[in-house]
Amino acid sequence: MAAYLAHITVRDDLDDDQVTGMADALGAFGDPEVHVDRIVFVVPGEAPDSTTAEIAASQHAAELLDGYMYEVEVTEVR
Repeated sequence: MAAYLAHITVRDDLDDDQVTGMADALGAFGDPEVHVDRIVFVVPGEAPDSTTAEIAASQHAAELLDGYMYEVEVTEVR
């Protein structure tokens, strides 16, 4: 299986406790990138191909981030 990183961007005004809780729930790696208008969490995972990785990351985010505006982008780790 290939290793992937899902970059999950949340576009909402979050306090520190919310960011910490989201990072833990998502299984994020390292500290999230905090920007003025967004927070980017990096979530590692494995999948047999990029399509499966994209679907799995999107479902994972949807289950945990219901009610928040977010985007998911998956890249393969080489």
